[in-house]
Amino acid sequence: MRTLFALAVVSALWTLVPLQHRAAAEVDLLQEAANYVFTGRIDPPDAPEIVDRKSCIVVMRDPKYKRYIRYYLSRFRMENAVFSKTYAGSQVLYHLEVEGDGVLVEYLNTDKTTVLQGYKSAQIPLPGNIEQSQKALNIIFRDYCKADQQKSPF
Repeated sequence: MRTLFALAVVSALWTLVPLQHRAAAEVDLLQEAANYVFTGRIDPPDAPEIVDRKSCIVVMRDPKYKRYIRYYLSRFRMENAVFSKTYAGSQVLYHLEVEGDGVLVEYLNTDKTTVLQGYKSAQIPLPGNIEQSQKALNIIFRDYCKADQQKSPF
């Protein structure tokens, strides 16, 4: 009798495993989209860190300098964003130019807390395929990081 009960419990728990994987996959979609936008890969070795999912704050290592960059994605005004391209020989480089009402980007010291500089606009390089980058941005801003609503002055 105990064996049958144990098997029933194990069987019931086993059916929950796929549900947990589906929930984890949904949570990882934001991470994969952020990874692709900022690195051009969905599984980079030094992935951007989502430090606050609710406020959509992402911190990543600056690829050029010994510091970190904090992005406030929910402050991005994507309705006014521009995708620009520059040519480096035969290679086309794309950038996202975005503005906001508050600070969008902060450059941080290596301790990840000390703010060195902050800006209300940003030009973010998009190292991946531009169509895939736009899809990833669509996932981020449609499903996860809605723009902060302007507060009424009254």
